[in-house]
Amino acid sequence: MGKAKDLHIETMNLASEWTSLVGSILNQPHVGQAFQQRPDESPSDEEEWKAYQFAPDFVFTPAGMTEITAIEIKMIRWRNNWLGRVSDAVSFMEQVIAHNSLHRGVIIFTVPIAPVLLIELNAAAGDRIRIWDLDKLRELASTNELSDALEGLAAETMIDGPTAEPQTIPSDEKPGRRIADKLRATPAGTDGWPAFEAGCHEAIQFLFGKELHNLVTQQRTDDGLNRLDLIGRIRPGWESFWGMIATDFATRYVVFDAKNYAEPVGQAPIYTTAKYLMRRGLRAFAIIIAREGASPQAFQVAAGDLRETGKFILIISMADLCLMLDDADRGDPPENRLFDRLDEVLMTIGR
Repeated sequence: MGKAKDLHIETMNLASEWTSLVGSILNQPHVGQAFQQRPDESPSDEEEWKAYQFAPDFVFTPAGMTEITAIEIKMIRWRNNWLGRVSDAVSFMEQVIAHNSLHRGVIIFTVPIAPVLLIELNAAAGDRIRIWDLDKLRELASTNELSDALEGLAAETMIDGPTAEPQTIPSDEKPGRRIADKLRATPAGTDGWPAFEAGCHEAIQFLFGKELHNLVTQQRTDDGLNRLDLIGRIRPGWESFWGMIATDFATRYVVFDAKNYAEPVGQAPIYTTAKYLMRRGLRAFAIIIAREGASPQAFQVAAGDLRETGKFILIISMADLCLMLDDADRGDPPENRLFDRLDEVLMTIGR
């Protein structure tokens, strides 16, 4: 399975390591005092979501000051278009500050940023929000132990090498939460199927339209027997999650299939999606978006197809997709969650 199997990196573990390490750096006597605020587990219901939505990663009191600052960590794994997340991260931090009645906010990106660009980003962020980069953390990490841990974690996190420095700051707003709310509002079952499928298409276009070219809906195969919900071509030369998928699974196209069932999908939809895939047609990777996730039997069928044919069917839930949309609005790369799901499959699959 190439790089995806060999790396054995679990994205959520990395995020937890960044939280722990940044907490240790911030809690040095000369830096200040920080308390973790954001829950480790994703919300399971609407009530938990309300508490989760505007909780920063940390609240932080700098040394010698009394004002409380919100801290948000943005873990960057691929260098493509990371700067496109900055304006979203700033917008979200403004909401965090207002919602929690805090004084200031700091957004930490886990990559080094060219000094001139960093000045420009901070000027655009306004007086109440500061942007820190990896070099700022290096400056604050005053012990050899923290410095070594920081360098090791930074190297492990970045998959495709040093970060390219873009030259401009995009200002367009991304409506991730609007799309997520639309998806959550669709009724389960046949009546809500067209709206759910349309919402999934809008979400994929919003999240990955720059990496997946020519996303086409309702595409029929040449024999007229199968209809693909959504198919897109991975842009060549992109050093990204999708570029990794293209290389590791020898595929040029990605198929998406939306399932609006009121219960977790079983084996039958997996067999149906598998019919859409063919390695010789460079169509070996599919993502099923199942409203309520999938049964253990469905995951077993998908794993069996991967072992026997090399075709990969990744199953995510509507909750996963909505969290990815919210990640995008926060300025967090949404592909991190896909990579996490990919690792879960590849690291547990049997022979």
